[in-house]
Amino acid sequence: MRKPAIFLTYVLIGSYLLLVGGAFYWQIGQRAALVNHPSNPYRVQERRSIRRGGIFDSSGEVIAESVQREKSLERVFRGTLGLAPTIGYFSQRYGTAGLEKTLDEVLMGRRYPGTSALGRLSHLLSERKSGFDVITSLDLNLQRTVEEAFGNRKGAAVVMEVKTGRILAVASMPGFNPNEIDSRWEKIASDPDSPLYNRALAGFYPPGSTFKVVVLAAALTGGELDLTTLFDDPGSITIQGHRIANAGGTAWGRISLLDALVVSSNTVFAEAALRLGSDRLLQTAGAFGIGKRPPLAGENVRGGKLPSGPLSPIELAQLAIGQYGIVATPLQMAMVVQAIGNDGLMMEPILIDAVKTSENGGKWVARPRPMGYVISAETARKIRQAMTEVVSRGTGRSAALQGIDIAGKTGSAENPQGKAHAWFVGMAPADKPAICLAVVVEHGGSGGSAAAPIARRIFAAYFRGAVG
Repeated sequence: MRKPAIFLTYVLIGSYLLLVGGAFYWQIGQRAALVNHPSNPYRVQERRSIRRGGIFDSSGEVIAESVQREKSLERVFRGTLGLAPTIGYFSQRYGTAGLEKTLDEVLMGRRYPGTSALGRLSHLLSERKSGFDVITSLDLNLQRTVEEAFGNRKGAAVVMEVKTGRILAVASMPGFNPNEIDSRWEKIASDPDSPLYNRALAGFYPPGSTFKVVVLAAALTGGELDLTTLFDDPGSITIQGHRIANAGGTAWGRISLLDALVVSSNTVFAEAALRLGSDRLLQTAGAFGIGKRPPLAGENVRGGKLPSGPLSPIELAQLAIGQYGIVATPLQMAMVVQAIGNDGLMMEPILIDAVKTSENGGKWVARPRPMGYVISAETARKIRQAMTEVVSRGTGRSAALQGIDIAGKTGSAENPQGKAHAWFVGMAPADKPAICLAVVVEHGGSGGSAAAPIARRIFAAYFRGAVG
């Protein structure tokens, strides 16, 4: 009789501990998930009764807002389709995504955006009727130009202010209409073109020859090489039994490092990388943020990949042309050229300019924040000089704009799924850059023919207010 009684006691104690553990798990460990679950009755009622804050572009044009209907508030998206993967959606049925999810606590007014203790206390004690409005750094007019330039092609683009890091446009093509999330969810979610996927902030692409600007930065920083350093370019180079060739197999003969960037010589940059060594190149790439998650809030921001060293000679040579073990997002490549345009100083990317309340006019403004110097100002100026010649007489001529010097670099990244992805990264004006950008066209082939013209239209819209 005693053994069954002891066993029963252990069973009861174990059951009690399981109940206590389960209560702790759900009430503490999973509290946030339960509180924010779309089916939570409290949250459902809250979202129906509290006016969710609006999302605006930098000039005050509405991107998303809550509109009062007969029985409830309805979230209405007024932005462009290519912006939707970044802004996201708000749905009573499917929850939130994008900025609508990242800023949910602010937009619903649950979290006080300021640092004042008195303000936080007042916010805690007051009855909420509406959330906080969010003003982004985006320029919807420029955003429209970016998307029009893409047409029906898939890809992404990021446009930034060089001095501040403010993101002026962020396009992921194709996009979707957040107003149709409830009515067409199955079709949108199962679309083979993946419109919900944010190609601009999370799309992984080999950077191809755009990575040569990073190789050039590593070469100029060490001092062993300069823009005038001469190389022999026979059109191809064989390393450990593997052949790396220039586009079309063109042999450029005796050529300087500057001219090698202008014509995008794979042979010369592979040779330059071998002289530098994997430690130097990987260190420089890491300093530019390749392989690291950019410091931009959002659940759809990813960090790309950078191989770890030491690399074999063939791996190093392939890395030099942006093909071995490296993938980057358009945002990361935009940050690379932002640092080059800003005399080596990389800035944190900014997507939110300010948060404000519609009740008392209170406003909290985001300030530009430097991340540190990646390269020296002298090195940055030399790279800009070389990139300017890429556009004036090299592979980037399709990005040229009369009256404004454009600095840029094209790229064609090999893609096992088909035609190469086409890249263009650049900035303007070349001497004192105001904006920079990264454009990638999926399966576009040549960066000079597919991506550079898109960049040209963006620069024309920014500097002239019209498509050039």
